Amino acid sequence: MENANANGGSPQTTTPELPMSLRLRLSAMMLLQYAIWGAWAPILGLHLGSLETFQTADGSPNFGLIGLIYMTMPIASIIAPFVGGQIADRYFAAQRFVGVSQILGGVALLAVTQMTSFGGVFVGMLIYNLLYAPTIALTNSITFQHWPNEQFGKIRVFGSIGWVLIGWVFTVWMTRIGPMFLDPVIGHSLYVAAILSFGYGVYAMTLPHTPPTKQAANPLAFLDAVALLRNPAFAVMAIVSFFVAIDLQLYFIWTQAFLRDGVGITEGWVSTVLTAGQVSEMVMMVLLPVMLLKFGFRTTMAVGIGAWLLRDLVFAITQATDFAVGAVALHGIGFAFFFTAIFMFADAIAPKDIKSSAQGFLASVTLGGGMLAGSLLAGPISTIADGQWSQMYLRPAVLLAICLVVFLIGFKAEKTDAPDSAAEV
Repeated sequence: MENANANGGSPQTTTPELPMSLRLRLSAMMLLQYAIWGAWAPILGLHLGSLETFQTADGSPNFGLIGLIYMTMPIASIIAPFVGGQIADRYFAAQRFVGVSQILGGVALLAVTQMTSFGGVFVGMLIYNLLYAPTIALTNSITFQHWPNEQFGKIRVFGSIGWVLIGWVFTVWMTRIGPMFLDPVIGHSLYVAAILSFGYGVYAMTLPHTPPTKQAANPLAFLDAVALLRNPAFAVMAIVSFFVAIDLQLYFIWTQAFLRDGVGITEGWVSTVLTAGQVSEMVMMVLLPVMLLKFGFRTTMAVGIGAWLLRDLVFAITQATDFAVGAVALHGIGFAFFFTAIFMFADAIAPKDIKSSAQGFLASVTLGGGMLAGSLLAGPISTIADGQWSQMYLRPAVLLAICLVVFLIGFKAEKTDAPDSAAEV
């Protein structure tokens, strides 16, 4: 398919020529891609905490071991450019690589359901995430090759919808449908993810043909963006984003147990409560262009950090249900206004020939290094805090407060770095 703008036409004149069937196919791809992730990631810790291997002497969740399991995704994210660049881009059509990876991933998830030892679960989840992580970038590639780049958001939003939808569906299974047949448990989320993986794997084979480039991408290309660290604003943003990503991983690891054990939310409802963050994120994504145009990157990103700081403070101060659910919604503000904005800022200041490298570098700092560090710190912080939720969340709140101060003092973006128009954001 030719680029919609190949002849200089505007998006407004070319988009109507694209078949609605293509939009539906790509949207379904994104929905399934993130529904699978959303099925297990928000509540895997609850399943692990039900296994004796992942419990402390008093029967509470061992966040040290659970954190190490969650570390498999950051590890896979670091390795993914090698897999995607050296194998998928050179030898396999993107849709076939996604299909095979998802089917094998479903097999890996089914194997994990039968494992109770730390070693078995760790190896199983590492294999699964090594299969899953490369498909994230490949679904983006499939979309970019068959759909106008400037309208990528209209396809990508279905990923967030899929994440939210599966959380609600799983709650219906746990509280309504499941009890009619058997005693549903939180570990069934892995079966749901596996079934979706099998279905998505078959469906992926029917996606528009996206042939390999025959030229492998350089897996270390993101290092070209290291030169951007000479820009003081980018350097400050990169350093701060590393530490903010630590908090992001702590949120993923702790909050599911906090909502159940601290707040008292029924286990079957935890996945739905957590989707408040994604619902908020979708709303904030709509407001993000306006926010950037009116206030710029510095204020927008500071609001994002501040939202997560407030979230952690609320968790530390109170365990009231209403406040806790409201604090979960703050997660969406932070994700949109900080984590999305930092990638937009990198794209705005990076020279044209290293824009992709800048994105890869920033992803390795946050989704790779920062979240990996968060996985390693989840257990020690819990131990130091003696398992008290207020003390546990107070520590990342202090970290975010420091990040906010450092960011406000050190981040000095030029006015020319701001996006030109809301339509382009």
